[in-house]
Amino acid sequence: MAGTMGRLTVGVSGLQTSQYSINTTAHNLMNTQTNGYSRQQVMLTDLMYNKVVRDNGVTYKAGLGVVTAELKQARDNFADVSYREEYGRLNYYKAQYETVEEVEGYFGETEGEDFNTTLDAFWHALQELQKESNSIVTRSSFISTAQSFLDRVQGIRRSLVNYQRNLNSEIQKHVDRINELSKTILELNGDILMAEASGIENANDYRDARNMAIDELSGIVNTEIVPNKDGTVEVYIEGRILVTGGKAYQLASMKVIDNEKYEQQFDFTGDATDFEMPVWADDEAPLFDIKKLPSTETDTDIGALKGLLMSRGYFISNYTDMPIKPTKPIASDFANDADYQTALTAYETASNQYMQEVEYYNKYVEPYTITNLNAQFDTLVHAIMVGMNDILCPNKEVTLNDGTTIKILDEEAAGIGMGNGNEYAGTELFVRGTMPRYTTQTITLADGTTMQAKVYNEENPDDYYTLYTIGTVTVNAELAQNPSLLPLSRVSGEEAQIVADKLLDLWNSKFAAVSPNSLVDCNFKDFYAGMIDDLADRGYMYNGMVETQQQTVVDIDIYRQEVAGVSSDEELSNLIRFQHAYNAASRYITTVSEMIEHLIERLGA
Repeated sequence: MAGTMGRLTVGVSGLQTSQYSINTTAHNLMNTQTNGYSRQQVMLTDLMYNKVVRDNGVTYKAGLGVVTAELKQARDNFADVSYREEYGRLNYYKAQYETVEEVEGYFGETEGEDFNTTLDAFWHALQELQKESNSIVTRSSFISTAQSFLDRVQGIRRSLVNYQRNLNSEIQKHVDRINELSKTILELNGDILMAEASGIENANDYRDARNMAIDELSGIVNTEIVPNKDGTVEVYIEGRILVTGGKAYQLASMKVIDNEKYEQQFDFTGDATDFEMPVWADDEAPLFDIKKLPSTETDTDIGALKGLLMSRGYFISNYTDMPIKPTKPIASDFANDADYQTALTAYETASNQYMQEVEYYNKYVEPYTITNLNAQFDTLVHAIMVGMNDILCPNKEVTLNDGTTIKILDEEAAGIGMGNGNEYAGTELFVRGTMPRYTTQTITLADGTTMQAKVYNEENPDDYYTLYTIGTVTVNAELAQNPSLLPLSRVSGEEAQIVADKLLDLWNSKFAAVSPNSLVDCNFKDFYAGMIDDLADRGYMYNGMVETQQQTVVDIDIYRQEVAGVSSDEELSNLIRFQHAYNAASRYITTVSEMIEHLIERLGA
């Protein structure tokens, strides 16, 4: 009789598990369009067995039904890991590609008047000046064109620097979002732990929410997940712990400024005044180490945050960050072997310094889109400004009685202004805001001769305001008011034709390579073309990576959805199947109930 009554347990377990399966299927159907939802599956197992009889060493058992073993999420952990890695890589290259697209517009390469037009206008003004250098109309037109050239140059530079600085707000948004996600994941860890503490229920909806948060985090920064046995997860970003146990770490930002040279410091000793850079709040070690450039080979080219950092760079560069290869001396250019050997020694010293500068450039300038572009553009403009100034106001080197050498205005080679009251040399076209080109001093030469000379104030790479760089230079206001001061005349009143010719020849003279890694020196036009080609090549490479990664991410996500996604047709089929199972269990209980009733009636009779 007890065995017979026990048969009811089989039916009841069938009813319960079928009802549970129906509820789960209905839950799946309700969330067909829910973003991030993972299909849930009811996993069944045997309830228990009763020993019936033992015969010849063999034990016979009778089952007591079925029970729900687990409400399982249909997810592929390997697909999740792959998706997050490739999604992070997509965002890394996407951030850099968007930067290239933005800055190309500043040069008018995508629409509007391109910078080539500005260069051509300056070139044509030089041609006219060379033809009639003593014409006040031609001089005025040339100075006006120089002003237009500098206005365009400074507008581009300003746009680049502002965009570089504006990336800070984007970087900070990502840092803030990382902090929000770390808190969210910690809270969901707690919710999951509480819901699953009894060992009866799986908190799959909480797990879905956590997976969505982790997916988003992986798009921002390189993320690694370590699951724990209690259902919680530990989260690492860039190899550093972000969420663990009952704690969610937070990222901090700090910034350091030094005039136009913005260097990011990875510690907590600087003043927070400019560029923002996420660092670990509880440790002095950097979270993002710029000495280790990201690459696909090391799986470090991951995350939109790192992509923005690579786009922005770590300081505002200028021409001093672009190494210029020294020219090897030629023996025939020197009067004697001693002078040649001295020049050769100086060349070897300069070459060693150049190699160090190239190493610096390849590590801290070239990999960063805006930093590299700023350095290239400033190199071009610096060469134009200094080249013209040096022709209008040529210098010569003299040795003083203490053995040191200085540069002074070469008044014999220089032209003078035109007309009464303007007959003096040394008026430059482009001036530094706070430093004049010359300081008049009384000097004593090596032969004991004392003279008054205009001593050239050298550019000092360590003092930003001594540089002929875009941010410090203006067109000489005296020339703008009185074009006659342009030193293109002789004492006799004739045109200093050789000076005008040199200005024109300067335009086609090769002065530097677009990159120290290039072997081809360029003139002004070719340098600009090479600079834009270099930018376009970056954009082409980043766009290619974006397109490849987009397809990879789509393919992986399709596979993830095949595993985790909800198919309404499949769920409706399951709903019918579980309904049949429920009905079968119900009929089974009815049959057993009738059988028990029959036995009771017969025994009672």
